Amino acid sequence: MSDEDPKQALKNAILEWRKKFNVQDGDPILAAVELWEIYFTHAQLNGPKPPSFEDFRSTMEQLERLCGDFTGRAADIIKEMRDVPKIRNDLNRFPIFALVFSAALALLAGILIGRYAR
Repeated sequence: MSDEDPKQALKNAILEWRKKFNVQDGDPILAAVELWEIYFTHAQLNGPKPPSFEDFRSTMEQLERLCGDFTGRAADIIKEMRDVPKIRNDLNRFPIFALVFSAALALLAGILIGRYAR
């Protein structure tokens, strides 16, 4: 068995899995599968022994922690981006209110001046 046989077998298994469950390109699970493939390929190149379960588990826990941090920051950014139109509407509403209020005050002042200035 050459070095390419396990890689080709893994690629064939991934293709069958994608067809079976209709997984499209760009799906996040494919990124995870690619990470596993890179991890195992790197482990095979750097040493004759396969990676231990503890090493793999610690790597996956670190990946989960980093992904959690990333998704938290992404959620904050999305929330801020969704709030921008609301803030813009709130800021635009104030000048309209100020204009209407000023016009009403000027009208009231004009009426009072006209009535009592004669």
